[in-house]
Amino acid sequence: MSTSTYQLGPGMWARLGYQVFDAEDALVETGESELCCLIGYGVLFPALEERLEGLAQGVSRTVLLKPEQAFGLRNPEAQVEVDRADFPEDVAAGDCYEAEDEDGRPVLLQVLDVSDEGVLVDSNHPLAGQTLRFEVEAREVRPATDEELEEAERRFVTQEAEPEPLITPESLLRGPSRR
Repeated sequence: MSTSTYQLGPGMWARLGYQVFDAEDALVETGESELCCLIGYGVLFPALEERLEGLAQGVSRTVLLKPEQAFGLRNPEAQVEVDRADFPEDVAAGDCYEAEDEDGRPVLLQVLDVSDEGVLVDSNHPLAGQTLRFEVEAREVRPATDEELEEAERRFVTQEAEPEPLITPESLLRGPSRR
């Protein structure tokens, strides 16, 4: 295998292998743990990108991110009571449902409590409020092509397409989710 002298930095294309661990040191990403992206275009958390800068191809790095650098602090106002009739008969605490926020973005609702009148749900990201440990390997690093840069710039400036978050709430579901 040829050795590359390229390092992660703005304008570089990267193929990253990664694992993410929560505050209890449990692996949280249940899907594919590889991501191809252009550095500097809002795909990775800014604090993660900053700490990965200079990482050479074939090298790994461990990065800890505080809650405010990743999915934010838990918002107590994100817990709301919803009419019991909006849920299936067998709804139970611990169930997760996919919904959409006001902007049409997917959000995961975790059921905290069920009563005869309502269902208490939490729409915080499942990793909100947690310090996360990222184990990242730069599997491939190269300068981005002009076409890749133009496409990334267009998406970044127009916000035409929301970049895929590194960890989607859906990827954290254990077992089948309900809709």
